[in-house]
Amino acid sequence: MTTSAESNHFEQLRDRARHELAAALDHIPFRRAHVLILVLVASGALFDAIEQYNVGLAAPLIATQWSLSNAQVGLLTTLTFGGMAIGSLVAGITGDRYGRRVTYMYNLALYTLGALLAAFAPGLGWLLVARFIVGIGLGGELNTGLTLVAELMPTKFRGAAVATVNVAAGGLGIFASSALAALVLGPLETVLGGPTLAWRWLLGVLALPALLVFVYRWFLPESPRYLLVEGRIDEANGVLTRLAANRLRPVPGMPVTRYIQAAEGTRLPRQRVRLSEIFHGQLARNTLVIWVVSAMTFGAQVTITVFMPTVLVARGLDVSTSLAYTTIINIGGLVGAVLASVFGYRFKRRLVLGYGSVVAVAVAIAFGASASLAMVLALGGALQLMFILLNTTTWVWAPELYPTRLRAFGTGASVTVALLAASLVPLLAGAIVDAEGAVGMFVLVGVMYLIMAVAVRFGPETQGISLEEVSEERAT
Repeated sequence: MTTSAESNHFEQLRDRARHELAAALDHIPFRRAHVLILVLVASGALFDAIEQYNVGLAAPLIATQWSLSNAQVGLLTTLTFGGMAIGSLVAGITGDRYGRRVTYMYNLALYTLGALLAAFAPGLGWLLVARFIVGIGLGGELNTGLTLVAELMPTKFRGAAVATVNVAAGGLGIFASSALAALVLGPLETVLGGPTLAWRWLLGVLALPALLVFVYRWFLPESPRYLLVEGRIDEANGVLTRLAANRLRPVPGMPVTRYIQAAEGTRLPRQRVRLSEIFHGQLARNTLVIWVVSAMTFGAQVTITVFMPTVLVARGLDVSTSLAYTTIINIGGLVGAVLASVFGYRFKRRLVLGYGSVVAVAVAIAFGASASLAMVLALGGALQLMFILLNTTTWVWAPELYPTRLRAFGTGASVTVALLAASLVPLLAGAIVDAEGAVGMFVLVGVMYLIMAVAVRFGPETQGISLEEVSEERAT
């Protein structure tokens, strides 16, 4: 039976171990080993983004070959992002139970398998199942990758590192997806077997780089924070020693530095968090606000990105030209990613999200009503800029709305809500396009951003406030 004195002693040992680990990670210089970890995870995030949107970019050819309606095209995206929502939740459980690194590996293998199944799909039913498998792998990989980066980086560089992964998954990833589609379904279409086969190459080509990254990721170390929680002190010290030596792989005979002095097997307690806790007191309003904001902005972005080639084809462009236009439009996303980083330092969160959503309403309606192709390019680029600016700012704001003990859980819940919105809104938009045309879809997006603008007003301002202060304020 454990006495009160023994319990206090163990608690002191655990607190000391936490501080020793944090001090070690912050003391180790940011060098090539950290950069390699970031490159590997960012590469995966880039492939994630391409895989998320490539089915929408291939949709005009698939729809023509299989006589699909816009609602059925939307269903492909629905199952992809629905799978991502499930994958994110499953990865959160397995990441805590079996480790970040193992979870990262199986998610990568899972979406590679889904990509190959999609490439050989004989019909819509097969393709829907394949895209669901892809979604499960994608949702889990991005979630786990961001966690791994955050837990391996020094505090000083953690924000920039996570932002880099988000830029790869956002502005750069969306641009790369449309550029790859424009190449495969444009100049290379004839070489790859014509329109009935080229889209299969687009859906399956990512299996190759994903498999290469799967090999490279054997160099990724396990999170020392996870190892500490599990009581695997020797392994945690081994990871820290390799990082300090600017290496990722163990070297035979390398002496291990005892950064963490606790004895092997000293486990840290797991904090069990219930969903109901983010609906208590002030946190209840914060949760509702960030759920509405994330659902509106991410749902709108995915809808327009997925249906953009279809909308351009409906305006009389051929598939190859529409994809080239989509690539040019997605340059706006790269600009939006840069602006989000600048605005995050200079402007308040609610200011950017509130006024930004109003601007997005105006741009969406103008884009839907535009007639000339020049205006389509200009307004489409402006709309992608607003998408990435608002999405990135939303994910900067979300962790700041919760105290430390609930931060990961609260942020993860908002990500799941955003993914659910991304799975359902395109399905609704497809039905609207079938019934009312493309203008109806842009009206839907405009209404979503109006809802977001109102919701932002009810959230707290957190710009310039430390996370420690946030924790204290939200706990009162």
